[in-house]
Amino acid sequence: MNTLNYVLTANGFLLLFFACYHALLRQNTFFATNRAYLLTALGLSLLLPLVTLPAAWVVTPTDVVPTVTLPTFTVGSTNTPAVSGPMSAFWLWLVYGVGVAVMLVRLGLNLRAVFYLIGTGTTEQRPGYTLVRLPEMDSPVPSFSFGQYLVLNATDAQTEPDALMRHEEAHIRQRHTADVLLIEIIRAVFWYNPVLWLYKRAVQEVHEFLADRTASDAVVHAEIDYPRQLVAYALCITPTALVTPFVSVSTLKQRIVMLQKPQSNRRALLKYALVLPIAGLLTLCTQPDRDQPKTEVAQRVNARKPVMVDGEIFTVVEQQPEFPGGMAALGQYLGQSIKYPVAAQKANISGRVFVNFVVTTTGEITDVNLLKGIGFGADEEAMRVVSQMPRWKPGSQRGKAVNVRYNLPINFALEDDSEKPSKTSLSQNGFGGLDQYEHFYLNGKEVGKGEFKKVFESGEVNEISAKKGDKTISVTTK
Repeated sequence: MNTLNYVLTANGFLLLFFACYHALLRQNTFFATNRAYLLTALGLSLLLPLVTLPAAWVVTPTDVVPTVTLPTFTVGSTNTPAVSGPMSAFWLWLVYGVGVAVMLVRLGLNLRAVFYLIGTGTTEQRPGYTLVRLPEMDSPVPSFSFGQYLVLNATDAQTEPDALMRHEEAHIRQRHTADVLLIEIIRAVFWYNPVLWLYKRAVQEVHEFLADRTASDAVVHAEIDYPRQLVAYALCITPTALVTPFVSVSTLKQRIVMLQKPQSNRRALLKYALVLPIAGLLTLCTQPDRDQPKTEVAQRVNARKPVMVDGEIFTVVEQQPEFPGGMAALGQYLGQSIKYPVAAQKANISGRVFVNFVVTTTGEITDVNLLKGIGFGADEEAMRVVSQMPRWKPGSQRGKAVNVRYNLPINFALEDDSEKPSKTSLSQNGFGGLDQYEHFYLNGKEVGKGEFKKVFESGEVNEISAKKGDKTISVTTK
């Protein structure tokens, strides 16, 4: 999987998991489960795009319909549009790197501000955390927790309100700061994705729900009204985006609502299971090199009027259909007809496109389908060229013309002739006649022109590659 596909897939998973959380799980009172879900969703979103399912799990069209597979024809590109791809990629990586650097610097400055504030106070070791009492300051600073530090402003340091202390102690015991820092690092890597801001906000909201529940259950004095304490702190301002203050205006209303909300029914836990098949389906759909039906593409690019197939379709016959002029002519036709799509070049996309078609009893090409594609215009281009092939010499069985189904693999490869002489561009050079070549290689061994030609036209060729500059052509056999 290339970088672009990974980024798109990972962001797709992030959006899917958060949409499921917001629609199905946000109103549940299973706060610990919600926290685990959000953190797990972040991890799975980064890992699932790298997962490759066993081939046996995916049924492909070639598993269902037997075919005869022709040798692979390589289509390369060394023209000017292809050069713009690496240049565009350079600028994209530069912008991305600058974005990551800015986010990391921002994170570092926020951490520095927090530790500077902590350093201005006096510390006292308490069981499980360090209490920090801040001095009087010109700007109001709310009490907050960060890591193992419980920081009290000058006013709260004098009274140490029971509800506030238990709330912040809950944050420390449950290691909520680690969650926030993890999300900040992921945000630095995927800084262009606004969904991660929603993840951070959702996780911090769940943190408050968890701490509120712990504090409200632990307050021992009956006269203390915990929701009223939240409202009393409503005008406090968060010193940085990383700490956990006792109250935040943006979450105040929701926190009070959740405090008063009855416990969710256990049947609501089934909602979490609903996410699994959705994630599994997305994983299956984003598998690399998996054959996906492309009927819409086939209908869009097949300009030739469909030919009715009369009779049985064979895959093994005594006399195989033949392109006019043989394999060399087929290579020349593909080389002259196929153009490497500009979109694929700019996106640095390469790979094999498998086209399936039937050669009828009259030699017509019909039932053209795309078995596997790589997108970015390469699928349409391969389909277009195959659908417009001239009439073949039909195959025969027991002296009678029959229909034969074929697979044609076309390998789109972005290459630089000066660096990769093993495979050249058919669209630039074509195979043409063998007379234009001086060196002939069969399975890596140099052979004479006569022996090469015999194998080349025998139909036993698996892959063909050529280099016009060196006047070299080579094949590998099945």
